[in-house]
Amino acid sequence: HAALAAGVVLPAIGIALAGTILGVAAPDTIAWMILIPAAIVLIVCKKPWRQHLGLRGLGIAVIVGVGFALYGNSMFTAINHLPVGNAVAISMTVGLSIGVIHGQGKRRFLSLALALAGIVAFAYQASPSTAEGKAMQASMMASLWAGVFLLFMAMMKGVASHLGYDRGAVSGVGFIIAALGFGLRDATIHGIPALNGRFIAVIIAVSCLMFVGPTVLRRIVDQQADARTQARYNVFFPAVAMVAGVILLGQVPSLLDLVGLALITGALWIMSGVTIVPRRFFGKRGSGVVTAN
Repeated sequence: HAALAAGVVLPAIGIALAGTILGVAAPDTIAWMILIPAAIVLIVCKKPWRQHLGLRGLGIAVIVGVGFALYGNSMFTAINHLPVGNAVAISMTVGLSIGVIHGQGKRRFLSLALALAGIVAFAYQASPSTAEGKAMQASMMASLWAGVFLLFMAMMKGVASHLGYDRGAVSGVGFIIAALGFGLRDATIHGIPALNGRFIAVIIAVSCLMFVGPTVLRRIVDQQADARTQARYNVFFPAVAMVAGVILLGQVPSLLDLVGLALITGALWIMSGVTIVPRRFFGKRGSGVVTAN
């Protein structure tokens, strides 16, 4: 349970902490920079050269690395104009699609309705008639894209595990490849920002909180907790992120922020109890039963 709780708290703090340097560097710059410390730690610890990844493993690593870079870019773009808790809550609604499509029972539709109502509560504060409102709406779309990338990366990590690759090794290789690629692009287009001690310290801290810590904890969690228990803990990720935003960024939530958070948290809680039946193509059901994650 301590590992499950830490797996929720650490990434939330990392995302909020990244908001403290958004005025120093662009979101895409921060996104690829935080991959480097995580890549170094994972490569040293996991020694991917012993994994014999091959072309298939390298391909998966590249997809994972690029996916994480795009996730970071989308999330940090979102928190430019949204409170951290709002951005995280909106991004997590994307995962509800799995439960709606593959779940059993009518509760999954109630979950979807609550999530949509929560997004409406957030969007109501972003009037399209003002520049700030348009920026907030664009940030909400960035949050949704972050959720798409996060869901896609979870699928790719599942593929890596199914094929027998160590997820930490695959992530380390993917991170370094993506960081080099996006870094060269960033240096050509924007130029690398001035690196002072505080900036580097925050980059390292965000990298450890978002990537290294959860990767280390994942082995404990996968061995000792079922999918339903993990899903129950993930329900509180937006709430923890909102608290982190208050403490680190001074983002005091409005009444509608709290309403939206409550609705989406309720949606996630309901969906965490829905039974998921994997389907094959053409609507045929699989034989295994897992729970929403």
